[in-house]
Amino acid sequence: MASLYVLLAAVVLVILRSLSTARSRSQRAKSLGCLPVNKYPHTHLLGYDLYRARLKAVLDGRRNGFDRELFANYGATYQERANLSTIINSTETANFQAVGATQFQVFGRDTRRAAAPFFGCGILSMNGPEWKQTRDLVTPLFKRAELLDIEYFKKYVDRLFALLPLDGSTVDMQPLLQKLFLDSSTEFIFGESIDSLRDTTTKSQDFLQAFNAALAGAGKRLNMGGAFSFIYAFDKSWEKSYTQVHAFIDGRIKKYYEKAAEKEPALEGSRRRYVLLDGMVKHFPDPVELRFQLLNIFFPARDTSAILVSNALFLLARNPQYWKELRQEALKIQDEPITFELLKGLHLFRYTLFEAIRLLGPSGQVRRIALRDTTLPRGGGPDGSAPVFVRKGTGVFLNNFPKMRDTDVWGDDIEAFRPNRFEGKVLTWEFTPFFGGPRICPAINQVISQSVYLLVRLVLRFEMVENRDECLEYIEATRMLVESRNGIKVAFHLDAT
Repeated sequence: MASLYVLLAAVVLVILRSLSTARSRSQRAKSLGCLPVNKYPHTHLLGYDLYRARLKAVLDGRRNGFDRELFANYGATYQERANLSTIINSTETANFQAVGATQFQVFGRDTRRAAAPFFGCGILSMNGPEWKQTRDLVTPLFKRAELLDIEYFKKYVDRLFALLPLDGSTVDMQPLLQKLFLDSSTEFIFGESIDSLRDTTTKSQDFLQAFNAALAGAGKRLNMGGAFSFIYAFDKSWEKSYTQVHAFIDGRIKKYYEKAAEKEPALEGSRRRYVLLDGMVKHFPDPVELRFQLLNIFFPARDTSAILVSNALFLLARNPQYWKELRQEALKIQDEPITFELLKGLHLFRYTLFEAIRLLGPSGQVRRIALRDTTLPRGGGPDGSAPVFVRKGTGVFLNNFPKMRDTDVWGDDIEAFRPNRFEGKVLTWEFTPFFGGPRICPAINQVISQSVYLLVRLVLRFEMVENRDECLEYIEATRMLVESRNGIKVAFHLDAT
């Protein structure tokens, strides 16, 4: 009986503390001028109704469109339940800036991520001093590399071009671009390319399939915020895929150490370019820790660039007049050496890529968690103009897709592909495909310069691009990022006749 009284007393104490904390938070929220945020009208206690609706949208290839409808119905900032978690979704520019810059230290990555078995602990999941130390290491490595990058990227573009049909027949560019950026990123990171564009065996294709499957599995578990990832607890195929990816990276690291033990310059001889592993290995001597740090860089290095160029080709094939404009610009500089500085000045090409990002992604969400009680500047009250109180542990999901279709910023023709809308436009937090603030993507210049270079080479080589996909609509395939489910089926023509 005594133990029962002790248990009841403990329960009462927990309830009283919870009530006291709630009252304290309510008083603080009121003092800060915070007002309640709109809530999604769940019909299921744990939010499973919205989870199922999102899952259907993903399967239908319209996750981004579904999110846009949610914001249209429930406001630019709204709250939902996901299992036992609370999530605040927002597309407000002011909230992007708060999370990314002005309140940067208050919002961190969720270290309990459902995809942790694949990605481990790396720069994408770190917070605080640990993250800053890694970021301070990685950023100068990218800055050093990007100045040397174009010369070495060229050989992979040459290999891609050798696979493009010259007779106007149909080619799916999506898998080829995946291989291109897989090859260039493996050389940049490990000092040795997997050479998938030239591989006549199934070795590189097997790895590519495992990598894509690992990303798809991670995407499933993160797509709903990770709250319902237990549904995939018995899916062993994901573990098989990411174990294969881990084994690939571990093999590259082992080879590096074997070279070092032989007192040879690590992975020298066949390459002269800068290698990221050279700069990372000194700071992460543990092979497993090093593996996850490299994987956290490897994933965006390959996927972001491949999907960006794929999406640009998807849109250019359906709007061929802009291919002609790009070709006219490229012909003006065809006799000049293509350098990093030259690529930075090709504004029409950059605008084309920016417009592809605006319309199609590839990354729609930025996910953070409140590390302590804090606020967001907008989203509260009937008109959404008041601050919102955010409890510690609340997920804050920022969605780029509706923000990229704000008519006040982009004009009334938001669904049209019009690259010159960026001309003369000064953008800060209205355009954040690579996020912003201290956590802005360190490879942003590398991604854009490589993508511009590839487009320049394509428009110089081919006078016209033609769409060969019967479906004109962009149907989404969601892994970690979003890409075209139907691929990028086009035909290139050496002349326009």
